[in-house]
Amino acid sequence: MWPGSDLPTGSPPMGPATPSWVPERRVGPSAGWYVLPVVLLFVALVGFFAVLAFLWDDSKVADGPPAAGDPVVGVRVQLSEGYGYFLYVRTGGSSPYSCVVDLGERSGPVRLTRKNSWSATDRAGYRYTATFLAPVSGTARLTCKGTDGPILVTPDDTVHGYLGFALLAALGLGGLAALSFAVTLLRRGAAKRRTIAPPPYAR
Repeated sequence: MWPGSDLPTGSPPMGPATPSWVPERRVGPSAGWYVLPVVLLFVALVGFFAVLAFLWDDSKVADGPPAAGDPVVGVRVQLSEGYGYFLYVRTGGSSPYSCVVDLGERSGPVRLTRKNSWSATDRAGYRYTATFLAPVSGTARLTCKGTDGPILVTPDDTVHGYLGFALLAALGLGGLAALSFAVTLLRRGAAKRRTIAPPPYAR
């Protein structure tokens, strides 16, 4: 520079270029969100098959044949010890106040209750009146007092209702799993389609 002059000579030093753009952060669910539908589907399948395994024996008994006959002479009915049975009387007939089961040398009264009466299905010409637990297994003779018309004995099929509820719950969780998977897939796809503007060329 000239003596006495305070003007700089040459170009001022250039610092590092500052980018005029900032990459946009991609917005969207991470791949870890796919774990949620997998967990929901797993819980649905395991839960349903666990209930099915737990109630398998009950469902086989519930599919047993009904039996009808004279309550005084006795009705031959196939029983499984510890399982419930519905007792029906003819429509308009009186309800029995006591019943006895005979199987070979074993004989004894059964306790009449209203257990699971909500699931007793309608039978043509009959009405539900009581439930009892089988004290023995095998083809036994059931006699009842207090009713003079024919009676009908069927296995307690409440287990079918429980299996139906379990199936509906499994289907509901499966639907949530499918919805969660679809939402995650769509949001991740939308995030990938977003384009980020390329950086401008330095001038």
